[in-house]
Amino acid sequence: MNESPASSEPLHNAASLQSRFDRMGDALKGIRAAEAAADAARRFAEAIIETVREPLLVLSADLRIMSANRAFFETFRVLPGDTIGWYLYEIGDRQWDLPELRRLLGEILPRDSHFEDFLVDHDFVGVGRKTMLLNARRILEPREERATILLAIEDITARRRAEEKLVAAAITDPLTGLFNRRGLFERVRHLVARGRQAGERFHLLFLDLDDLKSINDRLGHEEGDRALTDAAGVLTATFRESDVIARIGGDEFVVAPVGSSQDDGCAAVVRLQTALDLHNRDAGRAFQLSMSAGISVYDPAIDPNVGKLIAQGDAAMYRVKRSRHGA
Repeated sequence: MNESPASSEPLHNAASLQSRFDRMGDALKGIRAAEAAADAARRFAEAIIETVREPLLVLSADLRIMSANRAFFETFRVLPGDTIGWYLYEIGDRQWDLPELRRLLGEILPRDSHFEDFLVDHDFVGVGRKTMLLNARRILEPREERATILLAIEDITARRRAEEKLVAAAITDPLTGLFNRRGLFERVRHLVARGRQAGERFHLLFLDLDDLKSINDRLGHEEGDRALTDAAGVLTATFRESDVIARIGGDEFVVAPVGSSQDDGCAAVVRLQTALDLHNRDAGRAFQLSMSAGISVYDPAIDPNVGKLIAQGDAAMYRVKRSRHGA
């Protein structure tokens, strides 16, 4: 006997309902799988961020800090509670409120998608001076209208200090701490350029420490080195902090500038002789300091180059040395 249409309708509805439940179950499984994938991706991204040794920030498009790695907290000595959720320019008592950085992140980055090697040299309270290179990249995620920003901070403070030490060592006499010949040439070039532009004269005072060979022969090289460092100390104490003082050879020193007229140059020699006399009286050394002096004048009307200016001063000093002993 055939079933009536009325008796088959409940079976059809039940099958349809089951099919809908199955589709909903499949959709729910898909949502859960997507959430699990997103959670795994988030954990993966956080692991990458934590693995990076340099400080790293994840910012929202309006520069609110979404995430930061351990290196950031350790380097800048801030806590997550004082960082996460705050705007970048608010943290650390607004120490990151740098106009050029805000312009780069707020104006340049949306247009150019990234910037690299933005130099920041800043004194952070409780941390000290930091020299950093900032690199940022804008990332537009799928189905997201607003981008996130990765801000990587390369701390180059130690490297910069090492570079500065190398530069300083290249222009410094290791025994006396004064400029060496290279350092003198660099500084005198600046003085010549300024004198040429302003039409101003200046002097170089050339000095030779008398009888250094005799001190070395009689008392030993340790005492000879002490004579050189004593002479450097007398020069540093005698002349202005703005003056350039250099040791350019074994027993040769130069001071620049010492005045703007011939009288100023001569007065500097007299002042130095007085300082030497006081040193010899009070230092209690087994030797007496004496220096021969020559003066070289830069005249913008003649405009000699640096090499000629130094050669003239050196020659003047040795003329004095040959004609007399002492300053």
